[in-house]
Amino acid sequence: MRARRRAALGLGASLGNPGAALALAARALDALPNTRVIATSRVYWSPPAGGVARRPFLNAVVVVETSLSPRELVRAGREIEARAGRRASRRWADRVLDVDLLLVDGVASRDPEAQLPHPRLGDRPFALVPLVEAWPGAAHPVTGKRYAALPAAAVALPAVGTLPRPTGGIGARRAGESAMKFFLDTANLDEIREAASWGIIDGVTTNPSLIAKEGRDFVDTIYQICTIVDGPVSAETVAVDAPKMIEEGRLLARVHRNVVVKVPLTIEGIKCCKALSAEGIRVNVTLCFQPMQALIAAKAGATYISPFLGRLDDVSEDGMDLIQKIVQIYANYPELKTQVLSASIRHPLHMVQAAMAGSDVATAPFKVYKALYSHPLTDKGNAAFLKDWETVPDRDIIGQVNRWLSSRG
Repeated sequence: MRARRRAALGLGASLGNPGAALALAARALDALPNTRVIATSRVYWSPPAGGVARRPFLNAVVVVETSLSPRELVRAGREIEARAGRRASRRWADRVLDVDLLLVDGVASRDPEAQLPHPRLGDRPFALVPLVEAWPGAAHPVTGKRYAALPAAAVALPAVGTLPRPTGGIGARRAGESAMKFFLDTANLDEIREAASWGIIDGVTTNPSLIAKEGRDFVDTIYQICTIVDGPVSAETVAVDAPKMIEEGRLLARVHRNVVVKVPLTIEGIKCCKALSAEGIRVNVTLCFQPMQALIAAKAGATYISPFLGRLDDVSEDGMDLIQKIVQIYANYPELKTQVLSASIRHPLHMVQAAMAGSDVATAPFKVYKALYSHPLTDKGNAAFLKDWETVPDRDIIGQVNRWLSSRG
C-alpha cells in the first residue's frame, strides 16, 4: 500500500452559488478513498483575475492526508467539478467550480497532468493566503522555502465564511454530537418565558451584569429560570480566590439540578473548575479569548468553554477565527469532552458562522433570536398566501377536517 502524504487542493468558484460549490467540493474530497481532510482554510473573497473573468471568486484550500497519487487527485478534482455542473470554458473565465492540486508534501513533478507544485502557486494570493492558513508549514519540495514567506501570502484578502467540517480528521465533529444548541443570554424572566414557548431554546446563560440589570434577587432568579427552561442554566461565581469560588459553586449547584456553575478563565477559576468537575458539578468557563485558554479549561474538566466573539470583533480581531481554532483543537483530542459555547454574539451572522464552524452551543440575546426568524421574503410570501386564502369560500380548516373525519366514520 502506498504511503500517505499531505496534499493541498485549491477551491475556487464565481458562478451560481459559489459557497455551496466550495462546500460540495470539501465534502467530496473528504469522501475520497484512502483520504481524510485534516485541515481547511476559511473562505476568501478575491477579485477577478486573468482579464477574462468578470465576477469575484470565493477561494479556499483543503488539506488532505491521502495515499492517492497526484494524478488520481487531479482526476478526482475534475470529477468533483463535473458533479458541481462545470462545463468547458476559456482559461481564466468565470466558472462554477475549480479544484486544483496545489502541492503534495515532498513531491516535485513535471508531469503535464499533475505538475507539482502548481506552476503559478507562488504568485497567486487567492491560493497562497488560504494555503498558509490551512498548512502553515507548507514549503517548496525542492528549495525548502516556506510559502508563508512569499509576498503574495501577505496580501490582505477578506475572509467571508468557512467550509463545512469534515467527517473525519482535524475539525471533525465528535461522534454522538447533536445539532448546535441554542442558549438564551439573559436574566429577564419575560424574555425567557416567551423564548421557551418557541420550543427551540435548550438553555440559558447569565452573568453578574445581566442579573444586576434586572434588579431581582440573584438566587431566586436562577431558580425561576431553571423552572422555565429544562436545560443548563449558567450561574456565575463572583469570588476572586479558588476556595471561595468552590464554596459558592457547590452552593449554587444545590439551587437546582439545571445549574451549571460559571467561573472566569483565571488561574483561580481553573482551580475551581478542576475541583468542582471532580465532584461531578458542571462548569462553564467564561471569558475565553485565545485558543490555549480553551485547552487549559478542557484539561481542567470544563463542561463548556465560552469564547467571546463580539468582544474580539470590537478590538479588530476575528472572533470567529477563535471559534474555529478551538473546535479544531478539541477535535484533535477525542478524550476532551468540553463543549464550545460561542458567546458575546451580536447579530444573526454570528449565529450562522458559529453553526458553520461547528460550535456545540451558541448563546445570544433575545433580540438576536427574534431576528433569526425574520426575512422580508418570508413575510411577503406569507402575506400573499393568506391573501389568496381569503378567496376560498370555506376557510375553516378545523371545521372542514372534523367534518371530513366524521364522514369516514
